[in-house]
Amino acid sequence: MDNFLEQFNDINTEQTFVQNEVEKHKALAILAYIFPFLCWLPTVAGDKNSTYCKFHGNQSLTWLITIFVVNIVRIILGKIPVLGLICNAVISLAVLAVLIVYLIGAYKGKAYRIPFIGSLLNVF
Repeated sequence: MDNFLEQFNDINTEQTFVQNEVEKHKALAILAYIFPFLCWLPTVAGDKNSTYCKFHGNQSLTWLITIFVVNIVRIILGKIPVLGLICNAVISLAVLAVLIVYLIGAYKGKAYRIPFIGSLLNVF
């Protein structure tokens, strides 16, 4: 499982994380992924200069925007009788899988990014 997850890891960013900050702010990063509307939490409540807090704040904001767009797609596809139901189930499982990957990454002090969209935002 770790080999699979490592393909999403940004090694260069992870090397900038300070282990002490990771342990100190791990809960804030996890909360930001579980409740994406709290994407500002790691940066504001944590250390403003911490690359760990900034990275997970940015990824949480990306996650919030992604979930918003995915839910619009789910609503549109939900109008199709059988195909909509199947697509909703597949999308729900994919969202859950990505959330689990983010949670594992925040817990382990990794820099996991969603492919293609994980590098788009750098707000914090």
